[in-house]
Amino acid sequence: MPEVPGWLWGTAVALLFLTYPFLLQWLDVNAGGYAPLAIATILLWRAARTKGKMRWLLAGLGISLGMGVILVGPKVSRWVPAVAFLFVAWEFGRTLMIHPPPLIERMVRLQYREIPPYLLVYLRRLTWVWCVLFLVMAMVSMGLSMAGDDRFWFWFHALGIYLLMAALLLGEFFYRRWRFSELGEMPLPHETFRAVAREGRRLWEE
Repeated sequence: MPEVPGWLWGTAVALLFLTYPFLLQWLDVNAGGYAPLAIATILLWRAARTKGKMRWLLAGLGISLGMGVILVGPKVSRWVPAVAFLFVAWEFGRTLMIHPPPLIERMVRLQYREIPPYLLVYLRRLTWVWCVLFLVMAMVSMGLSMAGDDRFWFWFHALGIYLLMAALLLGEFFYRRWRFSELGEMPLPHETFRAVAREGRRLWEE
């Protein structure tokens, strides 16, 4: 069986994350309590075909979700985004405290090999900002999951999180252009995303 390109899997995971609230709502209506079990099965299947630490992450999520259905019930699927936010926050924080350089610096180096020393401090602080944002989103997601209000949960995950991230992305972009105007033209956010999609494996090289 031919190997599926890494970028294709990355795109599929991103699409799954983007559509998760809608997918979950559709499964709740059409698959009842089987929605979390379907997601757990997909996670375990993907874990069996993945190597490295990602295998254990996917397997852990799949097993936890399956056990959660047994112990808590179908509503456990509402906790998946919170776990994902915590994982992303951990990845940002890990590059700050355990395995530097910071994640944002790694992203910038995909486009620029030489970075002025004074800019490294800014990139480290920006990594902290993203880490805190994902922690805040995890806490809000947990709170909405515990509150049991499906309407607010849906709109926060379908729209709120993307508005927060877009506000930070655009605000930081314009602030950076003003704060470091001596650097000249800077790549737009979508150009950075394209570089990450093309050479993303370099972000995780220790």
